[in-house]
Amino acid sequence: MSLRKVINDYVECNNFEIKITNKKVKVYYYDNIENFTSSKVTISKDNELINIKGKDLVIETMFKEYLVISGKINSIELGSFND
Repeated sequence: MSLRKVINDYVECNNFEIKITNKKVKVYYYDNIENFTSSKVTISKDNELINIKGKDLVIETMFKEYLVISGKINSIELGSFND
C-alpha cells in the first residue's frame, strides 16, 4: 500500500455510500458496476451490493470517486454477494 493511499484514507472518509438528491442516486467509492441496463444497475464494493431498479436509467456522471444515476427510480436494494 502506498503512503499516499494511507494518508488519503486517513484524511478522507472513503466509505461505500449512497445519497439520494433531486431524484438522482449518487454512489460514492464504488469498485465495480456489476450490471447495467435501462431497468437495473448493480454496483459493488468488496462484498456489498446496491441494486437500483427503475425505468430509463442512465449513468449521468461517472468518476473514480462517485457516479450519478438518473431516470425513473423505483427502488434501491442493499445486499451482499452472499445473499
